Amino acid sequence: PENTAENLARLRRHVENEVPEAITHLGNAYRVGRFSLVKSDKKAGKIYRRAVELGDVDAMVFLGEMHELGSGVKLDKKKAAWLFRMAADRGDADAQNNLGLLLSSEEKHEEAFRYYALAANQGLTAGETNLGMCYGHGEGTEVDFGKARYWFERAAAKGEEQAIANLALL
Repeated sequence: PENTAENLARLRRHVENEVPEAITHLGNAYRVGRFSLVKSDKKAGKIYRRAVELGDVDAMVFLGEMHELGSGVKLDKKKAAWLFRMAADRGDADAQNNLGLLLSSEEKHEEAFRYYALAANQGLTAGETNLGMCYGHGEGTEVDFGKARYWFERAAAKGEEQAIANLALL
């Protein structure tokens, strides 16, 4: 059985030594209430901010998601986009897809398409589905049902419901 107190003590030692991944892990623990910690998005956000300062890509994505939803931090889509872009430009597929979604919601389809393509080319299922949608609807690119089918099939092979439904419509 897992020794919660011992694991938390070990994690806190790494946090005190400014290990970015450990700081992010502590933020996650507060976000979900792990290690018997009281769940607190506000504390998680504060902790993620420190990890972002130290360059942790996962923290950039998590804090971006929190700002996008206004969960534990101020609702701030610009800050969310900035954090996603920072992580996306470091190669994080989740950030690339998240940034694509934000850009799409702002009607910036060409830029969204580029980020979906980066995520899809790394094998991120959501990125594959979103790229298929771009090709199917001609958002950010020309309509190309062959390419839409290709990306939907890749995502569908992994059980992605939306991609399976979209394939049926092609």
